[in-house]
Amino acid sequence: MNTKVKMLLVSLLCLNLVGCEYVDNILHPDDGDEIVIDENFKNDALQLGLSEAIITQLCTATKEISVKCISVLSSESNQQEVRFEYSYNNVTQENDYAKSTDASRIIFHLPVDSTAARIEFENNRSYQFNDGYEYTWVEPTDIETADVVNDADESLAKLVNSAVIKRVTSSKLTNVSTASLSNDKYSITEAQDLVNRASTVLFPVLAVSVTSSDQTVPIDASFKMFTTGHNAILSNFSTAFSTAIEQSWI
Repeated sequence: MNTKVKMLLVSLLCLNLVGCEYVDNILHPDDGDEIVIDENFKNDALQLGLSEAIITQLCTATKEISVKCISVLSSESNQQEVRFEYSYNNVTQENDYAKSTDASRIIFHLPVDSTAARIEFENNRSYQFNDGYEYTWVEPTDIETADVVNDADESLAKLVNSAVIKRVTSSKLTNVSTASLSNDKYSITEAQDLVNRASTVLFPVLAVSVTSSDQTVPIDASFKMFTTGHNAILSNFSTAFSTAIEQSWI
């Protein structure tokens, strides 16, 4: 349903119902909607120096990119932070032996104490193998490096990659990779230059193979690197990221 129409319909319902939450006339969406804006988010974001105009830009979803604008207690730093989360819709690749589902995220972390601000890139890939196949994988030699590249696939920055690889079941494998740029390593101008020139982030790809009772020689079941998600997010939000860095990156 069209978001504006949905908000109007629910607004009418709220005339007779108690408990409808609004943030400057933005209704809290259901789990299936594109935008989630936390109740305390805007005030916290304004206190960090972000303007209303840039908050609006950062919290505007697209057809393919969902957005969460939230104020949360970070489990890593135990500090309250303003967080912008951008997720590209899951994309599935398939071959004769398995399918791979990719989800791409970019998360802008802004602690309320203005320290350790960072932009985090995440690539979440799951492999589901067909019945009758067993799988193995080999980590690439560059498993600890993610490469930020421009439109010509030229390297702009090497970021430290953290990969969590998990054998979930005998037929499912997951690999979550994350890499960040932070204000303790990148100045305002350096961070702005990077996000303005970046096209996507190249994460290391596992070499995956399968065998079956009929095929003892390992078969390559790897899937090519997925770059569309981060490219789409950067294409839509890099200008807003750059302005937000200027306003809040200390």
